Amino acid sequence: MMGPTYQPSTIAILKHLQEHGPLTVDEFGKLKHIGTTAPGVRVASMVKRGTVARVDMSRPARYVITKRGLEAVNAVANGQGNLLPRTLIPVAQKPAIPQTAHLQPAPACRASVESYKAPELWPFDGRPGAMDAFALPSRMGKVLYYRDGRMEDAK
Repeated sequence: MMGPTYQPSTIAILKHLQEHGPLTVDEFGKLKHIGTTAPGVRVASMVKRGTVARVDMSRPARYVITKRGLEAVNAVANGQGNLLPRTLIPVAQKPAIPQTAHLQPAPACRASVESYKAPELWPFDGRPGAMDAFALPSRMGKVLYYRDGRMEDAK
C-alpha cells in the first residue's frame, strides 16, 4: 500500500480535532490517545508536518486541524494512507569512546630536563621569621588556644 505514513495516535488526534475543534497543548496532553510523545513535541511535529496550525495569537496557543490534516484522516480512512505499527524498537547505545588523551606521552619539548631546574616548584622559603606568628596562641576571653589543641588560662 503506497501513500503517506502516519502514527495511529496522530490520526486519532486529528479525528478529535475534526470533531471537537481547537485544543491547547495542555489539552493535547490530557487526550488518552496522545501516545508516549510529550504533548509539546507532538504538537510541534504536527505543525511542522502541516496537519495542524495555530488558530490565532491567543495565550495559551490553540491548534486546529488543517486541510492537509483532513486529507490525512481521509487517506487513512480510504486505505490510501499507512499506519505505523505501535511497536517500540530498542535502540542500542553506542559504546563509549575511551578517553585516552591523558595516556599519550607529552610532546617533546626543546629544553631538556637537565637544563631547567623549575624554581617555581621548590619549597617556599619566604622571609625569615614570617611564619613565627603561627606558633603563638589565639586568645578568646581569658583562655589561650594553641594550634595543637592545648588550652591555657591567661593570667
